[in-house]
Amino acid sequence: MKRLLVGLLAAACLCGSYPALAAEEKDPKKQAELLEKIKLLEQQIADLTALKLKKQSLPVKREQCMKVVGVESYCTCVVEKLPASVDYRQFVNLLLTPAKEFGYDSMSSEQKKDIDQTLVVWAKCVDYKGPKGAGFLDGILNRDTLF
Repeated sequence: MKRLLVGLLAAACLCGSYPALAAEEKDPKKQAELLEKIKLLEQQIADLTALKLKKQSLPVKREQCMKVVGVESYCTCVVEKLPASVDYRQFVNLLLTPAKEFGYDSMSSEQKKDIDQTLVVWAKCVDYKGPKGAGFLDGILNRDTLF
């Protein structure tokens, strides 16, 4: 008997609040606010996922760099600044391959952004002994190859 009473009470509470929910769902302002909150949460989830991926890839990138270069300060700089989607092997390949050869012009804007960021990482982390005049970074980004 108590269970039946509790069940009826719960059903009455749910039914009583349903019209308010239905009216709220039809309000365009409330819907827009809800959609905005959903988009914000999705962006936060994407940001956290990217951060987690980057943190997981750091040891692998560091190991690759240390095997090749063996300079801890350089490897730390490169590994921390590289986009999550670029490992050290790809980093070296991007530095040595002419842009036309790997199809830079036909890549998506996201891929181009990662490549551009990778070249900037090199410029920031390497102890470059060559000329660094005005337009140094522009020269790097508009190059056939770095070496």
